[in-house]
Amino acid sequence: MSTSSRYLFMLFSMAAGLCSCDQKTEQMPEQKPESVSIKSSDVETMTAELEKITQSIRLNGQIEYNPNQVVHYASLVNGIVTKTFFSLGDKVSKGQVLAELRSSELSDLNAQAATLESQLTVANRKLSIAESMFADRVSSEKDLFEAKSDVSILKTELEKVKANLSLYNASTEKGVFQIKAPVSGYVVENNISGGTQINGNDADLFTISDLSDVWVTTNVYAVDLPFVQKGMNAVIKSKAYPGATFDGVISEISQVFDPQERVLKARIRMPNKDLKLKPGLAIEAVVRKNLKDTAIGIPVSALIFYNNENYILIQKPDKSLEPRRVVIDMQDNDRAFFKNGIDPGEKVVIKNQLLLFADALSSEK
Repeated sequence: MSTSSRYLFMLFSMAAGLCSCDQKTEQMPEQKPESVSIKSSDVETMTAELEKITQSIRLNGQIEYNPNQVVHYASLVNGIVTKTFFSLGDKVSKGQVLAELRSSELSDLNAQAATLESQLTVANRKLSIAESMFADRVSSEKDLFEAKSDVSILKTELEKVKANLSLYNASTEKGVFQIKAPVSGYVVENNISGGTQINGNDADLFTISDLSDVWVTTNVYAVDLPFVQKGMNAVIKSKAYPGATFDGVISEISQVFDPQERVLKARIRMPNKDLKLKPGLAIEAVVRKNLKDTAIGIPVSALIFYNNENYILIQKPDKSLEPRRVVIDMQDNDRAFFKNGIDPGEKVVIKNQLLLFADALSSEK
C-alpha cells in the first residue's frame, strides 16, 4: 500500500471513529500492535517528563490606553479655530503645530506688550537722565532710585506678557495662537475642525497617547478569584489576529468589585511595538495555575483519536514505533496529562503521527 493510500485509509478510519454513539462502528481487533521501522528523519519526538498539572482560566477584557501616557489638551484662551493640520489617528511629534486659533485675547496681549515697550523706552530715558543728574549732584539719590524702580517694574510686566504669549504659542506675524502637540504620540481623539468656537470651559480639544505600551484590563469573577494572582503569566488572544498570541504578566488586581459589572479588574501592561494592540479591542487572556499534583504532560496535538479511543506513538530505543492506547487524566487547553500509560524518559512522537500511525496499522495486517 502506498503512503498516500495509507494516509487516506487513516483519515477514513478516524472519521468513522467520530460517528455518533448510537451508530455501531467497527472496532480494532484486541491485539498488541506491532512495532514498525521508520526513517528517523520523518520522526520528531519529545521526552516524556513529570510536570505540574496546570489549570487554565479564561478572562475576557479589552485593550486600554496607558493613562500615564495620555495627554488631554484643553485651550487656555477663547477664540475660533482657523486651521487644523492633523487628523484622527495621525502620529505627531512634540512641538508640531496642530491648529491655529484666532482670539481677541491675542490682540489684547499684543497691545499690552506694545504699550509696555513704549513705557519702558521712556523709563530708560528718564533713568539715564537721573543717573547723569545724580552724577552732577543736581538730583538726589531718591530720584535715581525711583527711576530705577520704574524701569524694573515695567521690565517685569513686559516679561510677564511675553511669557503669556509664549505659553499660548502666539504668532505675532499671523496674528493667531498656535496650538502645538505637547507630547509625541498618536491623536486618539479629536474634537475640533476649522471654524470651531473655543471657550475656556470647553471639553478637551484633542487627546494624544503614546501607544508603544498599553494596558489589558480583564474581568475577574468571584469564582475565579482564588486562581488569579498578581505576577501570573498571561497569554493574550484576539479574534482580530487568529492564531497569534501576546505574552504578558498580571501587574495589578483591583481590591474592590466593580459595582456595575460585579467583577474585579486585573491589569496587564503590554509592550505594543507593532501597534497591533489597539485600544478598545476585545481580547481573551488565558492564565495558568500550577496545581500540586504532577503527571506526564504532552501536547494535545500529539494524540491520535481512533475508534473512540486516544492513542500515541512511542519511539523505542531501536527507533521502531509502538502505537499505545492511553487514557487522559486531565486536559488543560493544549496540554494533556497522564498519571499512567507513559513513563518518564519515553519518546513521544509529536509530528506526522497520523501518517505514521496509519503506517503502523497497515503493518499489523
